[in-house]
Amino acid sequence: MMEEAGLFDDSPRTREIICNFMRLRALRVEVDVKLALGQFTIDQAAEYLQKTVPMDVHTAHAEAAFFATGPGQAISYQIGKFQILNFLADARRQQGDKFSLRNFHDFLWLNGNLPIALQRWEYLGLRDSLE
Repeated sequence: MMEEAGLFDDSPRTREIICNFMRLRALRVEVDVKLALGQFTIDQAAEYLQKTVPMDVHTAHAEAAFFATGPGQAISYQIGKFQILNFLADARRQQGDKFSLRNFHDFLWLNGNLPIALQRWEYLGLRDSLE
């Protein structure tokens, strides 16, 4: 949301770093799933992260071990992100010219511990993701 608001418009390097972190989060999902399915050992996952991120050997091994002990964590982050992006798109569509990114952001922060489906219902009156 900060990037969309133009916070980094004058900093191409910052936008590049943000894109690299987005890529890392996506690769973590792949590692998470492959570890959970037994398609990667911790060493294989670490080697994969070293080559694809790139990442140093110690950090890669720590990442792989972390996701091996908490299966589903990386993918749950991505699912949450997509739920928020869909919620944002629905709010823009419904509110049109009256939409305020600031109000949306404040609402999301205020209610951050609630499931996105419940926030969406409260903010937009949409129940479809609850059923």
